Amino acid sequence: MKSYNHLYEKTISETNRRYALSQAKHSKRFRKIMKHRHMSDDAAVEQSLDWIVNYENAEHVPVYIYDGITRKERTIIVPTMEELLVQHCIVNAMKPMFCKGMYEHSYASLPGRGAHKGKQVIEKWIRTDSKNCKYVLKMDIRHFFDSIPHDRLKAKLKKTVHDEKMLELLFRIIDVTEVGIPLGFYTSQWLSNWYLQGLDHFIKEQLCAVHYMRYMDDMVVFGSNKRVLHRMRQAISDYLEMELGLELKANWQVFRFSYGNNQGRDLDFMGFRFYRNRTILRKSIMYKATRKARKISKKEKATILDARQMLSYLGWIDCTDTYLMYWKWIKPCVSFQQLKRKVSRYDKYDEKRVYQKLVSLYTAKGGKSHGVKLQICREHSPTDCT
Repeated sequence: MKSYNHLYEKTISETNRRYALSQAKHSKRFRKIMKHRHMSDDAAVEQSLDWIVNYENAEHVPVYIYDGITRKERTIIVPTMEELLVQHCIVNAMKPMFCKGMYEHSYASLPGRGAHKGKQVIEKWIRTDSKNCKYVLKMDIRHFFDSIPHDRLKAKLKKTVHDEKMLELLFRIIDVTEVGIPLGFYTSQWLSNWYLQGLDHFIKEQLCAVHYMRYMDDMVVFGSNKRVLHRMRQAISDYLEMELGLELKANWQVFRFSYGNNQGRDLDFMGFRFYRNRTILRKSIMYKATRKARKISKKEKATILDARQMLSYLGWIDCTDTYLMYWKWIKPCVSFQQLKRKVSRYDKYDEKRVYQKLVSLYTAKGGKSHGVKLQICREHSPTDCT
């Protein structure tokens, strides 16, 4: 197993801290806090060194959200501005370690991957290898984030990370909760994926699963033999309990995959429902999309948030075979052409504000406005950027 050194030095480097700030600023909440504190980027980068060196967990009040149509309760720990920036610095320094040995068909919370990429892979398996996609084993881990044992995670980190300062910083973040790792922290999604790498290799290499995919704690294995999948499920359950201190959820399923004239069952995974000859959206996402469309139709004027959400649903619809639902329930309620125009105008206006701010900052330092060049739409800018 490869060991990693000098990670703390990479974490506190100015280049890393500045890049981490640019990543953290993708969060609207983070930008609002910076604006409220009247903090410039340079000031944040400068202070971030002290935030890392003297890192202490803040006192958090858990936030409870109710997710999806089923209103499933989830407990979220929202990091402070300082914590979020420190976590980005840590992940940037440790990304080579996290990505080393990462299973190729793990698709949750990883750059360049996601549900849509996973959907394409499953469709390819179904289309090109129907023999080994006859049966499906579907399972997930019980209370995954809340159940990861600190002692085993820390022991795994000690084997790989040979940097005492980095380990101390990581352990402080892990210890923000007494049990498990905090759902809502940027480090949690990386640590959890990395913690399950051993499971991925066990399933693929020792159990010889032909087609296996994991989306965080949700797992799917395709196979040609039902009994083999049952034995595989038992082996996975034993591995989780003995090696990782986790428990397989009791609602696991082994079933005959869709075939013929509506025979067998479809696979509900990653927000999609997979059939042998088509892929449609999960019902809960369909309901959300149609409800949003009806709400927009009742308003005199759609907000920018409405426009962005509805266009996001259109992206889901475009990559699935759900156009009948679109034509019947969504298209009569909203005009996507108007929504796209609204988002475009808003983005151009936002670009204009950035331009004006940069010009004012540049001229305040004694420069000339033409030192900053941004292309502003004439609709919003009466004069050229000269």
